[in-house]
Amino acid sequence: MDKPFVPANFIIPLRVETPHFILRKLTTADVEQDYEAVMSSKENLRQIFSAQDEWPPDEMTLQDNFKDLKEHQEDFDQRRGFTYTVVSPSEETCLGCVYFYPRKGVQYDAQVYYWVRDSAKSNDLEKRLDHFLHQWLAETWPFRAPAFPGREVAWDIWEGLRQAKED
Repeated sequence: MDKPFVPANFIIPLRVETPHFILRKLTTADVEQDYEAVMSSKENLRQIFSAQDEWPPDEMTLQDNFKDLKEHQEDFDQRRGFTYTVVSPSEETCLGCVYFYPRKGVQYDAQVYYWVRDSAKSNDLEKRLDHFLHQWLAETWPFRAPAFPGREVAWDIWEGLRQAKED
């Protein structure tokens, strides 16, 4: 039996507030705000999840996005992965997303991805979010060795780790 992603007694944070943004569980209720953020920044979101990733596709619809959000919500509810929407302090604007998913292997126990919409990059939100995530992971989450593929672990190295695991 596979080890659970997080211990059964770990209380999953549903919401955390900072002066610059709020992270809260992503749900299908966020579909319109999320879709607008994704589509407004789609060119810069490519290669967020892998070096060859073409998400989001140009022809992505609101319904496609709803399906994605539903999967993330189900993963969260089943404790298989945790996706957070990053919203403005007023909660009127989706600023990005954060994803924690398991990484099977000895070197890393979680993979962390995040993105910030283009219009929020000018106020250093990406740097603030990165700093926050590192601190939050260290202080709150049970991960010993989270990886930030494409950021702290180069894609070629990350893909090599995946390939070595499959061999």
